[in-house]
Order: sequence, then C-alpha cells, then structure tokens
Amino acid sequence: MDLNKDILWVFSHSNPSSIPSYVFSGILPADYLNIQKVIFLKDHDPKEILTRFNPKLIIINKAMHTNVINLARTAKELNIKVISIFDDWYFIKPEGKRTKLRFIDNLKLSKYSDNIVVKTKSAADIIYKHTGFRAKIIPDCVRFEPHMPINKISYPFTISWFGMDTNHDTLEFGIREILEYDFVANIKIITNKLDKIRSKLSNLNLKNISLEFIKWNELMDKEVITTDIVIIPYLNDHKRLVKSYNRITDSINLGRFTIISDLNHLRKFNNFCFLGNIGKGLKWSKENNLLAVEKAKKGFEYVNKNYSVATIARDWKNIIYQNIKW
Repeated sequence: MDLNKDILWVFSHSNPSSIPSYVFSGILPADYLNIQKVIFLKDHDPKEILTRFNPKLIIINKAMHTNVINLARTAKELNIKVISIFDDWYFIKPEGKRTKLRFIDNLKLSKYSDNIVVKTKSAADIIYKHTGFRAKIIPDCVRFEPHMPINKISYPFTISWFGMDTNHDTLEFGIREILEYDFVANIKIITNKLDKIRSKLSNLNLKNISLEFIKWNELMDKEVITTDIVIIPYLNDHKRLVKSYNRITDSINLGRFTIISDLNHLRKFNNFCFLGNIGKGLKWSKENNLLAVEKAKKGFEYVNKNYSVATIARDWKNIIYQNIKW
C-alpha cells in the first residue's frame, strides 16, 4: 500500500491550520505518514474530488458543512472506504435546534462511515449509548516541540491559559476559583476574540491579579513557556465531557506545571497534574514546590511516550491497514 496515493485526508474548512482540532487530529499525523490532504468546501463536487485523487480510503476530519455527507455517500458508491473523525458530538435533552441538526448530520455521516474515530473513551461511551455505534479511540497528538520541564515555581505566580472562545466560560470559572485566595499573579490569556473575553472578565474584582491578552497564533507555545503554570479549568457539563485532552497534553509537553479541574474522565492525569479547585492548586504548588516540579517531570515523560506525533501516527496507520486489504 502507498499511503501517499491510496489515502486522502479531507478537511472541510478553507484554512485547516487555523482550526486547532484539525492540526492535532489531522494535519500532523497526515504529514508524518505522508498522506495527501485536500480541502473540500460546501460548493465542491464530491465525485470530481474522488475521481481526481482516486483514493482507496478517505479520512474525514470534523465536518464543517453538510456537503461532507455527500462526499461520504459518493465514496461508498465508488467503493472507497470512509473513516470519520467526530469532535464534540454530545447529546443533551432537551436539544436545541442546532444540536438536533448536528445530531442528524453526524448520524448520516456515521452511517456512511466504515469506522468512526473519537479522541477519548468518554466520547466513545457517549456515542455508543446514544447511537449504538462503536467508535475507535485515537487521541490527539501534541502539536509543539517538547520543552524541558520547569525546575521551580516562582512567586508571584506566572500563569498561562490558552483555548478558543468556546472555552471562555471555563476561564472565568477558573479565575473566580483563584480569587477565593489572595494570590499575586500574572495570567497570560492566549485566545481568539480578545474583545469578547476582555468584556467577559471586566466585571471581576481581580485584586492582585493582572491579565495579559494575547491573540491566539501558531507560535503560542513561545508564550506558554515564559510561565511556570498552565491552568485548564473545566465545567462539568455535556460539552466538556467529550472534549479532547489536547490542551492538557500540550501543557505537560511544554514542561509546565498544569492545574486542571477534577472530573472523572480527567483522572488519568492525576499523577502528572493537580486536579481540583484552580486556586487550591496554586496554593498546593506554592506549599509543595518540589512535588509540583516532580509531577511536571513525570508528566513530561508520560506525554512524550503516549501522545507524540509518532505514537499517534502509528495508531492511524493501524486503523488504515485494518480497513484496506493488501
């Protein structure tokens, strides 16, 4: 099998590299395996694309429009195998109109897929519960070059938070937990839609906390490594339950001490992060500096072993070979 000729990795957005989940779960493993990539937009002709590339298998990253369903259906008609990746497929009741449409579209795409892939076991369990589909689990790989772990945590705290605007509510939640304690800290906020997050946080009495707002960019790791700590607060809701671990693994891979909320599906990181109230985690790191550094170092080794591009690309290679006979 020639992975470059026989496999086609499909992105349904005009600028895939601007979508973090596309980078983690598509661009990096595809490049590592030398798999050809294509942008497929809502006005593109499915048959023309498939005829031009003539693949034996297509991998469809998170669908951004309904023409992706037509692509999968056409692929099946042409006897081309289909693997679909699902991000954020959550189920709530009562469902809003947008959620219902997402469910219907994802369900259609699933039925045309030979395999569906999700990032975590909790996401796979939820999909099986609601649809009966058994998903394969391939986590996101780390996206940055590793950076040696910190050797101490300084005070006042230097903290970073990064994420897209869909997670702005979690940042406000985390800062409120920090404000339960009287810490001096600078927090770098790396995100899109800066005006939106500035407005959201403007009602907080920040006391001794200063905020620095940085527009999200592909070199954001250079900002993160200027801080000792990354905070990743989570809300305990249906959306966060199916999220990838990629912000956690990226933070650990960059050698930072990482504080995350204590949710059941995140406890696999208990030996490598502080799990719990974000403010309490800062207090613990201040009182247990050496133990915090040890967690960061152990986590760095764990993530490099289990979430490197090479490791995740091997998982992809295995599922590709399972779907195509030599």
